[in-house]
Amino acid sequence: MNKRLLAALLGASAFAIQALPAMAEDTLAAAKAEGQYVSYGMSDDWVNLGTIFGEIESKFGLKHVDTDMTSAEQITHLLAEKDAPVMDIADIGYDFTGRLLENGLAASYKNAFWDSIEPRYKDADGRWASSYWGAIAFLVNTDKVKVAPQTWNDLLKPDYKDMVCSRDPRISSYATASVLAAAYANGGGEDNVQPGLDWFKQLRDSGNLRNGVVLNVASVQKGECPISMVYDFDGFAKRDATGLPLQVIIPSDGTVGMLFAQYISSAAPHPNAAKVAIDFLFSDEGQHLLAEGYAHPTRDIALSDAVKAKMLPASAYEKVRFPTNLASFSGAIKNIAEGWDKIAK
Repeated sequence: MNKRLLAALLGASAFAIQALPAMAEDTLAAAKAEGQYVSYGMSDDWVNLGTIFGEIESKFGLKHVDTDMTSAEQITHLLAEKDAPVMDIADIGYDFTGRLLENGLAASYKNAFWDSIEPRYKDADGRWASSYWGAIAFLVNTDKVKVAPQTWNDLLKPDYKDMVCSRDPRISSYATASVLAAAYANGGGEDNVQPGLDWFKQLRDSGNLRNGVVLNVASVQKGECPISMVYDFDGFAKRDATGLPLQVIIPSDGTVGMLFAQYISSAAPHPNAAKVAIDFLFSDEGQHLLAEGYAHPTRDIALSDAVKAKMLPASAYEKVRFPTNLASFSGAIKNIAEGWDKIAK
């Protein structure tokens, strides 16, 4: 685990927001003239995005219009909108960032905090940067599960018959990253995903994988998902939203840290407003607001004691594996999707 990330997770007891750097007057004036920006991606309750968009409107007078959609849908929409662009900025999973760049859909913009973002979390040409990450974890209902699983292979035990919820690895980054994490736990990795595919097949064939149920608040409340594979920040959010006895567990044999990338469309109708929004997202204040939504900021900022109290200690994340690079990670994701397609048929 990166030492700077560990320090950021531990944070400092005092928290002070760094002021947003002065923007070029012409950019800010042009942004205010545009008056709004349109985003594609996650819903407002995802990692506190709604609050962040509200702060941008309050500080800069820029209205926010959004459409919730998956990373795959973003690509489809942007390709269809080339002659009549709609979207300005988006939040996309790292597993789809390669396709974004291949199609020339992202503009080059190095935000105001560019130099304080580690190279692994940004594109050298400025086409994207990741403002937060999440770890693939287990979310366990301790009323339904008396002995919680601690490792990936624990999920294969007969104790967890019909208890494990996941999505399909061909269409969901939750599931795909889980397969990759299981591959690492069983001697594989980005260059050899087969151990992860074998593990997911065992999970299905054992009957431990519950059919037809995906994780959402309603399924948790109804007890349909006693053990779910989730992003840790989503698990914390569901724990606090439902008040149920939910425990977030980072597998002790390691897991995958999934990056979420932010970018400006190469055909953005409101490019200046988009720049202002992206700058705020990467500011100390924006990063702390993401942490209030349980996400892990990619910049090394101090976290308040109140935020740290809601999350796991830094020691839980010492075996998190981040993508080696975009090409390697994208290749692994493609191999998982294609491999599971062959197995599932």
